[in-house]
Amino acid sequence: MSRPQRVPRAELRQAILESARGILDREGAPGLSARAIAREIGYTAASIYNVFGSMSDILMEVNRDTFARLEQLFDSLPATGTPAARLHLICQAYISFMRRNPALWSALFGGIRQRENFPDWYGEAIRGLMGRLALLLCEHAPELDPERAGRLTEQLYVAVHGAVALEVDRRLDILTAQSASEIAASVLDAMLSRLKPKA
Repeated sequence: MSRPQRVPRAELRQAILESARGILDREGAPGLSARAIAREIGYTAASIYNVFGSMSDILMEVNRDTFARLEQLFDSLPATGTPAARLHLICQAYISFMRRNPALWSALFGGIRQRENFPDWYGEAIRGLMGRLALLLCEHAPELDPERAGRLTEQLYVAVHGAVALEVDRRLDILTAQSASEIAASVLDAMLSRLKPKA
């Protein structure tokens, strides 16, 4: 095999990330390795590690892109309507995105935890997405304390995440005939109902 033509580091970095996303889509996390990426882009595994320190670093960058795509998705949703309607739109858009991209979704929170501390940007990305929900909860219930809104948002996300995880793993039907979308809508409706101002 002839040596691959040398390309700028930034270009090689992008090729590695695109290959990693493709492998995740086709084979899931178990198929993702430096050798698999190297084979696909025509470089050696050592070349991969010259750009990224570890496979965990590659996965972090793939996740960064997934968070950015979620931000773009939420930005594309209508900014009109009641806070409750917009919350439902966000929840259903999130579920649809993860159904279309199960491997990318799983990579955000699934698999073996390979690092004790995540980069600052990782937490900021999660807080940014949850902050959108918290703001809408506060719009729905203006008397709601922002700290409580944050806790409720976490609870909502964990509930939706669990339903989608079971559905993606084809285990949700063991527990219920409802879909993840139906469960998310019911959980959100129950939360919004409890937050209605007392007459």
